[in-house]
Amino acid sequence: MQSFMPLTDVSIQKLTDDEIEHIDQYLYRFAKLQDVLGNKLFASLLSFLSEDSSNNSFIDIFNRLEQLEIVHNYDKWVELRLIRNELSHEYDDDPGTNAERLNRIFNLKKDLEKYLEDIKKYLQRFKEFS
Repeated sequence: MQSFMPLTDVSIQKLTDDEIEHIDQYLYRFAKLQDVLGNKLFASLLSFLSEDSSNNSFIDIFNRLEQLEIVHNYDKWVELRLIRNELSHEYDDDPGTNAERLNRIFNLKKDLEKYLEDIKKYLQRFKEFS
């Protein structure tokens, strides 16, 4: 996707079928990673640490992970969730709006990946001290 990003209201209308397929896969994987992190991995990590989070809300789980200094920045998580939901549930015929949304989500990839990397780093430190 690097070859055609960032998009403009003009360039988005000239995307090839292959490029559109790449965008669709990117959006699917972005959404899937966020779902797995938020719906499974965060709570599973607390369970691994022998903390019961079965009755906790997502924000309680996230706050606990922040307290443990495993993940950071709930506001960024919310931003990621909002833009993901915008792309998943709102269909706009305006090429400029669509290009802007796709550019935002493309640029936020590193922020989403950071949550996963932070968990990996924590588990590596945990393993070293165990």
